Amino acid sequence: MAISPIRWLPILLALMVPGCATVTSPENRIAKNPGLYDDLSEKHQDLVREGKVVEGMSNDAVFLAWGRPDELRQGSREGRSLETWVYYGTESVPVQTMGIGIGYGYGYGRCGPGSIYDYGYGYDVAYRDYVAATVEFERGKVVSWQRNRR
Repeated sequence: MAISPIRWLPILLALMVPGCATVTSPENRIAKNPGLYDDLSEKHQDLVREGKVVEGMSNDAVFLAWGRPDELRQGSREGRSLETWVYYGTESVPVQTMGIGIGYGYGYGRCGPGSIYDYGYGYDVAYRDYVAATVEFERGKVVSWQRNRR
């Protein structure tokens, strides 16, 4: 006896949900990492709750404020080791599309069967990543940061 495909739907949905990305807030990260938050100074705790980053903050404070970076870069400046955290955002971009195709035939003519060639233009939306923010650390402390105003 075969199982109806509809019976599999709840199972498939349950398996797909954990793969969905979720947006987290500083409050969620603080709740999941209370020890990291408690180790911060009162000033940095206030800034983290507001989702702000300032020079002198630790890696943990930036993680709690902005989340896990999308990319980690290692480098140096004037002989000092630097670690850069890069955060990406996604923006929508309008794009123009064009298509060429063969339509339905229009019957049998003097020269044989005919067909209709057609083309069309349209508009669509594409998505691309951009660097939304960067944070540079030296010896585990923020030495500079940048964030886009979008």
